[in-house]
Amino acid sequence: MTILKPKALKKGDTIGIVAPASPHSSNDKLTNGIRYFEQLGYKVVIGKHINDKMGYLAGTDKSRASDINNFLNDKKIKAIFCTRGGYGSHRILDLIDYDIIKRNPKIFVGYSDITALQLAIFKKTGLVTFAGPMVIPDLSEKLSIDSEEHFWKCLTSPIPVGVINLFKNQTLKVLTHGKVTGKILGGNLSVITALAGTSYLPSFKNSILTLEDIEERPYRIDRMLHQLKLAGLLNNLSGVISGDFSTCLPEKDKPSLKLEEIFKSVLKKIPIMMDFKFGHIRNSITIPYGINVKLDTKKNEISFLENAVID
Repeated sequence: MTILKPKALKKGDTIGIVAPASPHSSNDKLTNGIRYFEQLGYKVVIGKHINDKMGYLAGTDKSRASDINNFLNDKKIKAIFCTRGGYGSHRILDLIDYDIIKRNPKIFVGYSDITALQLAIFKKTGLVTFAGPMVIPDLSEKLSIDSEEHFWKCLTSPIPVGVINLFKNQTLKVLTHGKVTGKILGGNLSVITALAGTSYLPSFKNSILTLEDIEERPYRIDRMLHQLKLAGLLNNLSGVISGDFSTCLPEKDKPSLKLEEIFKSVLKKIPIMMDFKFGHIRNSITIPYGINVKLDTKKNEISFLENAVID
């Protein structure tokens, strides 16, 4: 597969904001997120349907997809940010114009339910997208200096980030030792599992797979990992990086396996590092999906080996 990289974001560029999944619940936070970009010197355009609501969706499937397609087709828009996750991205995967992305690749940022769009885009086009802060849960409030600096470096600099040192005061947990390289892919485990059997899930062969989730019982994490394994989707993985699962706790007074036991039983001898700071947490580490990374458990290091954007 040919990997596409978007152009680096520059001051004065225009950012488009879309709502591919659930509706936002705070106009004040949306305004704060827009103001954040503008104070940094960017122009902002919001999707026509960004304030639509239809149950747990931010408007109809057609309207949510049209906002994305319009921004993809608009050459003035250099980056697209999502308001939030929630649910709904799966419903519009067959409405996205992937040919536009091939002709006009640009920065696309989100996480959580947005995982579905990111993996589909990579499968159909090879475009590097970014698991990074969204407008309302993240950018409407102040990011930590380290998280913010890393985020903007990923989007604005054609120089590889190298060793991720945002957790310099934290030792990552190693379940299985190893030193491997591969393309980093992944995201929210529930969303990935829901893509199994569709034409929108890329191969994870020779990849380093990132996984995170929120408020799922350990037995459900077990079930989802085994579903991916039994479907052959975890064959020939290079390694696994586990993000935030801090809210994935067993029911009180109910017997349960630990997450470490679950991961190790499913993934066997694949190098595994846990507690990487990404997912549904404040100041998450931005991950450009599709670039080559190195995982070195002996050094307790994760390194981004190539740039995510180009001049």
